[in-house]
Amino acid sequence: MVPKKSPRIPLELHQIKAHEFYQKRLASGKEGNEIDDWQQAKEYFSQHPRAILAWNLKMPYRGGKRLIKRLLLSLQSLVRVAWKLLIFPFWLFQQIPGLFAREDKDSRTFAIEVVKTIISALGLIATLSAGIGLFVNYLNSQAERQLIQERLITERFSKAVEQIGNPKEEVVIGGIYSLERIAKDSPKDQWTIMEVLTSYIRKNSPIPSNIEQLEPEERQEALEKLPSVSIPVQAALTVIGRRKVENDQAGDNLAETNDSNKIKILDLSRTNLREANLNRAILNGAILNGAYLNGAILNGANLYGAHLNGAYLFGANLYGAHLNGAYLFGANLYGANLNGADLYGADLYGAHLFGAHLNGADLNGANLNGANLNRAVGLNPEQIKSACSWEKAIYTQAKWDFDKQLWVAEDWKANQREIEKLKRDKNSDPPNPINCNTKYFN
Repeated sequence: MVPKKSPRIPLELHQIKAHEFYQKRLASGKEGNEIDDWQQAKEYFSQHPRAILAWNLKMPYRGGKRLIKRLLLSLQSLVRVAWKLLIFPFWLFQQIPGLFAREDKDSRTFAIEVVKTIISALGLIATLSAGIGLFVNYLNSQAERQLIQERLITERFSKAVEQIGNPKEEVVIGGIYSLERIAKDSPKDQWTIMEVLTSYIRKNSPIPSNIEQLEPEERQEALEKLPSVSIPVQAALTVIGRRKVENDQAGDNLAETNDSNKIKILDLSRTNLREANLNRAILNGAILNGAYLNGAILNGANLYGAHLNGAYLFGANLYGAHLNGAYLFGANLYGANLNGADLYGADLYGAHLFGAHLNGADLNGANLNGANLNRAVGLNPEQIKSACSWEKAIYTQAKWDFDKQLWVAEDWKANQREIEKLKRDKNSDPPNPINCNTKYFN
């Protein structure tokens, strides 16, 4: 017996049902990810094919209702014109016998012209009818084409999601780039695809659960031994980064281009990569504005010239990360591990570094204007003075100024005393201070 072929699931219906399973999972507190929700929705529709049939019957009615109204109004106007055109020839036709009955030559000539006019009018009506028929056929073909395109996108999406769950690395990479192509062909589905990819990154590059239970020294050794991000995870990061940000549901276009060759910069703004293992990931020049990197591991990651404006890095581990020339305007690095991080020339304007670990971090030429360094761990005067605008940083208790949108010292005088103390300590002055006048940090 030949098994019955399961009906195709419309992409929009699949997304709605997957979101329902996602909401139920959150309400019940169960663990999981978007890919599991998608597969669960697929299994549901394989058991309830009538739900797909009901959707397919309802959707054409919704979209076709407005089209029918517009067609009726247009048809009403055409009927009025056609009625007048039809009446006029018949009226003329009634006058023909009387005109031919007359003996004068002019009346007969006029009657012949009337006949020609009637024939022309009938030809015009036939042409209009043919035009209306062609227009209706065009609308039907467009609607059919759109349905076929949506069906193909649904099939491609389902196949790509299955591919990224495959144990073979080359199949996974193919699935990731297939999702990128679908996002380009169907902008409305881009955000769903990005959520699938970020979920894939978190699932396939996790932080081992036992690391947090280790002692600090053992934990650091374990983190250093973690493998680099896999090729599929790096491919997923690349695909997310070069998406068209204007198609995101969040709306704001934070995409930037390289002026030299107009190639789009890796844009990971607002992406959810919390607790992901991005060990030694290549993120040069990446835009991570507003990205969620809470608890993420970025040991030895290349972040040269990266933008982390307003990024969330609570407890993130950036041990030995390269952040040369990175922009961290207002970035929240509360308790982040920046031990040994390369922050040469990084712009830390207004960054929240409360309790951050900066032991051995290279702050040479970094901008500390407005940076909150209160209770920073492992930070010595030599590191501070190697930076630019260190006299404008905050070293005591700070508070958020909503008007200025910056951190400010709660006790300005106490903060000034700390700064004066640093100035008096001549032993910590750098032997070859950097020329901060060449930078735009003043």
